[in-house]
Amino acid sequence: MNSHLLDGRYRILKVLNDGEKAKTYLAEDVNLPVKQFVVKQLNFPTKNPQNLTILHRLFANKVTTLEQLGQEHDQIQKLVAYFEENEEFYIVQEFIPGLPLTDEILPGQPLREDQVISLLSEILEILVVVHTRGVIHQDIKPENIIRRDSDKKLVLVDFNTISEVINNFDSLEYTPIEQVNGNLKYNSDIYALGVVAIAALLGLPTNEISNLRSQKNRLTGEIVWQDKKLKINQKLAKIINKMVRFDYRKRYQYATEVLDDLKKLTSLEAEQQSEYPKKLFLVMTGIAGCLTLGVTAWFLQLPKSENTLQPKLYEEGVNKYDQANYEGAIKDFSQLIQLEPKNALAYNKRGDAYYRLGDYEQAQADSSQAILLNPQDANAYYDRGFALYELSKYKEAIADYTQAIKLNAQDAYAYYGRALARVQLKDNKGALGDLTKAIAIKPQYTEAYLQRGILRRRLKLRQAAIQDFDRIIKINPSDAKAYYQRGLTQVFNKQKYAALQDYSDAININPKYIEAYLNRGDIYSDLGNKIEATEDYNTILQIDPKFLAAYIHRGIHRFSFGDYKGAIEDYTEALKLDPNDAAAYNNRGNAYLELGNKKAANQDYSQAIAIDANNALAYYNRGVIRAKQKNKQGAIADFKKAAKLFQQQGEKASYQDAQREIAILQNNSVAVKTTRLKSGRREKKGSGE
Repeated sequence: MNSHLLDGRYRILKVLNDGEKAKTYLAEDVNLPVKQFVVKQLNFPTKNPQNLTILHRLFANKVTTLEQLGQEHDQIQKLVAYFEENEEFYIVQEFIPGLPLTDEILPGQPLREDQVISLLSEILEILVVVHTRGVIHQDIKPENIIRRDSDKKLVLVDFNTISEVINNFDSLEYTPIEQVNGNLKYNSDIYALGVVAIAALLGLPTNEISNLRSQKNRLTGEIVWQDKKLKINQKLAKIINKMVRFDYRKRYQYATEVLDDLKKLTSLEAEQQSEYPKKLFLVMTGIAGCLTLGVTAWFLQLPKSENTLQPKLYEEGVNKYDQANYEGAIKDFSQLIQLEPKNALAYNKRGDAYYRLGDYEQAQADSSQAILLNPQDANAYYDRGFALYELSKYKEAIADYTQAIKLNAQDAYAYYGRALARVQLKDNKGALGDLTKAIAIKPQYTEAYLQRGILRRRLKLRQAAIQDFDRIIKINPSDAKAYYQRGLTQVFNKQKYAALQDYSDAININPKYIEAYLNRGDIYSDLGNKIEATEDYNTILQIDPKFLAAYIHRGIHRFSFGDYKGAIEDYTEALKLDPNDAAAYNNRGNAYLELGNKKAANQDYSQAIAIDANNALAYYNRGVIRAKQKNKQGAIADFKKAAKLFQQQGEKASYQDAQREIAILQNNSVAVKTTRLKSGRREKKGSGE
């Protein structure tokens, strides 16, 4: 073997892999007794010195992160060193004595379900740490999962985050479509692990996994891997199917979610008790329906003559519910209720389906019936609480959440629901307490952190709010909402550039995040970045041509640099979408006035006032016109009305402006030529605002 020592200390013992993008060797350190390492030589696809400099810097940054990861978790392969020699880059990794998972997943020899669950749980625990540190493995496959000889634990090796620098995609069998397209997500790792689980359950080696790609549903792109011959726990199959969803947005978002579902599946306590599962909350509001409930508890209580039909109906109803076929689910649950009128679980689940369809009255009625049949069913109280919330019956909702908490004091979701209702009743202290309790019970509860952060910002506890959003980002670095809400808070703290970065991060994660574009455009406009602001507003209207606020904000932006005709066009488009938008009339009046069309301006201000009698801006601006027209009494009346409204609204600066104009007019002076017209934005507030 080559006697040359790499970096003056590593002697190559043998070649482990000779790939196009990298060569891997087993080597020994001549300075250490009996110590072996894996040395990988990376082949960069360029010899251009400038490009190499950039690649080397990226490489060094990623290696530093991996060094830290290996120190934090015993089941992550340690990165020992890296160096450059003869314009080649090398990394030195820990050698793990053991066998890869390819030696356990053998052709025609499926692993048992408990083995697969154990495998998934062990790797997911590692991924929680990996993802929390902002790293994506990118190459999870059986070859990169080693069963360590010393303790039989699984070790995750060969992170592709380094090879990402040279665009390496060697294992397409395990690679989701968004990763192939360069739109890498944290749950891309979850997809790959799900495919590993399928291979283990089917007994498929890597060279046969590619067959699954040809078995995908042509319409949906979903992997079709189950058949009638395969006997598998359907709850486990459901978890795996959610891991490998074609659309990453419908997949589990991060590893803790999969772990939670696996723990429910394997928990003996969950099988013995009729403990209700958590809710899936709707995006940005936290309101949602229940997950699938088990049938065991009620199935054992049914008369034997009914044991065949009822469970089948329930299972079909649940399957339709999970597939978002809520009407079909309601039919099945209704038929089941006819056969078994005292089946509380059927009422409960039918109520969830009605909730999903927006029929909150019927959802409330079904939950009430479930409570009547089983007063100890905490889940029914919880469900009814959300139905009552949607019906704006907040006090009644709080009472139901409180009862759910009495029946199960460790239910984080009931505390969360009660907090939302308390916010509506302005009980901010109680809401903060509930959200804090929910977080104490479930420390990874990102939605609770989000709502607490929003509430803290409203209460001007801005640093505490930022800490909540920081916590979400640490748990799930791909949570666009957290970046967006932190950006809003940074604006209140007058940290415009920090807010710009947060909005940009939110947009990078979710390229169709309209609110983030809107707020970023406003900051660009305030900073005088004409082109950047215009691009953001234009992007919104490309995504949604009927997004009214974008026309209003772009109109204000155009007005700011003298494009009054363009501003009028935008406000006119806004009024086509909403003829009762007072802000659009007020702002269009400003633009008409700048062009010298006092008549049109006066009409627009008057129309804004007719729509909204408390529109202080329109009174103020109409006062400006009346002063120009020498209508002294009319102008004073408008400024007085504006001053009163500004004072009520806490607008001190605008109140002082109005008072100054009144004083000028009463002293028979004319200074309205320097008066600045006031524009208003019809804000599209962020979630939870």
